[in-house]
Amino acid sequence: MKPKFRDHAVILFALVTVFVCGFAAGHIQGKKTAPPKPGVSAHWEQETLSLLKRSLELAPQEQVTVEREIQRAATRIRLKRDETILNYHEQISELYTRLIKELDGPNAAKLKKEKQSLDEKIQALRPQT
Repeated sequence: MKPKFRDHAVILFALVTVFVCGFAAGHIQGKKTAPPKPGVSAHWEQETLSLLKRSLELAPQEQVTVEREIQRAATRIRLKRDETILNYHEQISELYTRLIKELDGPNAAKLKKEKQSLDEKIQALRPQT
């Protein structure tokens, strides 16, 4: 018995249905789980203070002390973060310098342009003295 057009249409419809259901399930699941936020939360100071207030019975003077210490930690974290980002870019720049010496023609030229852009970014990241 030779398959008819209707048989092919039913098979095609079944395949499309499976594909659409899989796509929809993936799309729905992707919306449920938000991607993790990069870096340190911008509100970690307030979150930490709130957590400590809930878990500890702080007197007013102790609360002031906790807030001051959180501020100190936040300042040190920001400075270390900026230093780390600068160090990262400097390492990439050094890598580009080594690669430019090893590569030929067009690739070296492309890398030189990228390195120049990166070096400008490094200058902007360096603390102004």
